[in-house]
Amino acid sequence: MRYRKTAARAAVLLGVAAILGSSPAMAYDINSYKDGAVHAYSYGTNTRAAVTDTKQDGHSVYVQYGRQAESGRYTLHNKSGLGTTATSGAGSAVWYLAGCISLSWEPDRCDIDRIG
Repeated sequence: MRYRKTAARAAVLLGVAAILGSSPAMAYDINSYKDGAVHAYSYGTNTRAAVTDTKQDGHSVYVQYGRQAESGRYTLHNKSGLGTTATSGAGSAVWYLAGCISLSWEPDRCDIDRIG
């Protein structure tokens, strides 16, 4: 009798462990902000990057980002003004991004965030 209870508990624990072990990998949200003028981000499964212009200052914004399964750096511009968002196409997971403010006569200002 005691053996059956122990075996039943072990079976339940193995079942719970199998269910928890089969859950999808945890995704990370990546955010980058600079000077209250730009918000660059990738949420959930991180297959897309996005950039929002958050300040009415006449400067366009952009996001530079990298993908896990691809080499190189990608750039996505948002030249549409305050309150607008540009979103990239889907691809492999974004692992870093930098939100930037495009400035005419001085170096652009950027912030960076990365997973890990």
